[in-house]
Parts: sequence; structure tokens; C-alpha cells
Amino acid sequence: MAKVPAGDMPEYAILNGNLLPFGEARVSIMAPGLTFAAAVFEGIRAYWNDEDEALYLFRMQEHLDRLQFSMRVVEFDDPPASDTIAAQIQEVIKANGMREDCYIRAQVFIDEWGDIAATGPTGSSVIVRRRPRQPGVAAGKHFVVSSWRRIEDDASPARIKATGNYLNSRLVSLEASRQGAGGAIILNRDGTVSEGPSGCVFMVRDATLITPPVTAGILESVTRATLLTLAADLGIDTVERPIGRTELYLASEVFYCGTGQEIVPILSVDKKAVGSGEPGAMTRQLQGVYDAVVHGREQKYMKWLTPAL
Repeated sequence: MAKVPAGDMPEYAILNGNLLPFGEARVSIMAPGLTFAAAVFEGIRAYWNDEDEALYLFRMQEHLDRLQFSMRVVEFDDPPASDTIAAQIQEVIKANGMREDCYIRAQVFIDEWGDIAATGPTGSSVIVRRRPRQPGVAAGKHFVVSSWRRIEDDASPARIKATGNYLNSRLVSLEASRQGAGGAIILNRDGTVSEGPSGCVFMVRDATLITPPVTAGILESVTRATLLTLAADLGIDTVERPIGRTELYLASEVFYCGTGQEIVPILSVDKKAVGSGEPGAMTRQLQGVYDAVVHGREQKYMKWLTPAL
């Protein structure tokens, strides 16, 4: 059983609007959020700026807007308002005394006891934990294309950030781990690239940055939208279009991105080197700009940051 490092365990969490010691934040074993995966969530990052001595939440409003969309589609009674969740995020950050890069998970679920179609009572939770940058951001990772296909929009739509959708991601991740890979890419039924288990895929061909469209069975990623904006501002040609599996083998660069992963260079796909087999120049350029933006060192993009109070 995996253990959470002592330094990563938060002291306090919020459950149903109440600040509690983390160990006391518990839900019923019969809550439909557990028994029928009637739960949606958002992962939000916050970054510490030493010079400002400030913690900045990155694109919190966009995450909360997506959470409202998810709750609307799965039909929760009396869902918490974005302003309520935003205030709880601020409260739990303050209670845990966060002064370092961290990760917030805001989750909404059907609580207590109910059947598969229960729409209430609606419960919620907010936690924050330290989240330093992962080694793969600097070193890169080797990926494989999974044999599992992406869930379909007419079955279990990936654009909803629902916990049930992550069974697909779990199966993909387990397969990649068995193959000794650091990650995986999932294809759609038509054989084109969708995304990874918890992040989006970009590739570079002929100096153009290319990513699958939002109709490719992807979560409409905040990080993906951020990188498309940053790339365009840098004068990089960007295209959203279907990507064939073998195009990944022809690409000069491929990377994986998401709130948790940030930007991870993909060094090989199916044991075929991507470009030189090292992180590419455009990937490194976007990593550098992204790092400056999220840490509040680029005045132009301060509109994306919310200071923790």
C-alpha cells in the first residue's frame, strides 16, 4: 500500500463547508460518490513566488467554471457556487500555512446513501497538499501508445472531469507501468490521438505546434488552452487537428501537459526516439515561459493568477 510522505499530508481539510483535521474528513461508505462514482472534481495548482512572498493560484476561475459545467451535466442538487468553493480554497490554504508550490483538489459528490440516479444530498471537499515539480519535467519520460481506447463522448464524456472517467485512465496507466514506460497515449476508436491518462498531448512537426481538437475525446484542459495562448504570443504557429499514431514517430518533439504534470517532454513513443531523443527546443521554450507565468514573473499574464490571502 502506497504511503503519503509525512510532509505531503495536509493538517486540515474542508468537508461540506467545515474546516476539520484531515484525519476527521470522512464520508459514508455507501455514499453514491463512492459506490456509483457520482463525483466530479478539479485539480488546481498554486505557486510560491519568493520575491513577492506570495502564493498564486493559477487560473482558478477557469477550473471552477469547468467544475460548474461538470456538476450541471451529472445533475447535482444545490451544487456549491464557485464563490463558495473559492473561499474554501483560500481558507484551507491559510489553515495549512502553505508557503510553497502546492496542489488543491476540490471535489463535489453525492453524499450519505442513495441509488445510482441519486442527485442529492450534495457533499463537497477541498484539500491542499504540497506538490513540488516532478522529475519528469526536467528529464522527460518514455511513453507508449496504449491498447486501451479512449472513452466516447456519447458514453462517458471525457470533457466532464468525473471520477468515473478515470477508470479508463487507470487501466491505461497500469498497462504503461507493466511495460516499463513513464506514461501512455490513448487513441480514439478511429485510431487518432486523444490524450493521456491525465494530460494532453502536443507534437511539433515542421516548426508547427499541433494538438488534437477538443472533439478528440479530451478533457478541455486549462493547461492546453494556456499553452496555445502562450505559443501564439511567442509567434509559434499552432494547429488543432487530428493526429495519426504514426505521426508521433515523425514528430521532432512531443510533450505531455496538465495541471499536475505541467509540461513533460516525451523522449520516445513505443521505443522509437522522438527527434533526437532529448527534450526539444520548443518544449524547453514553453516550459520556461510557463514557469515564469505561473510564478507571477510575467506581468502580462497576471490576470490568470489569484493571490492566496
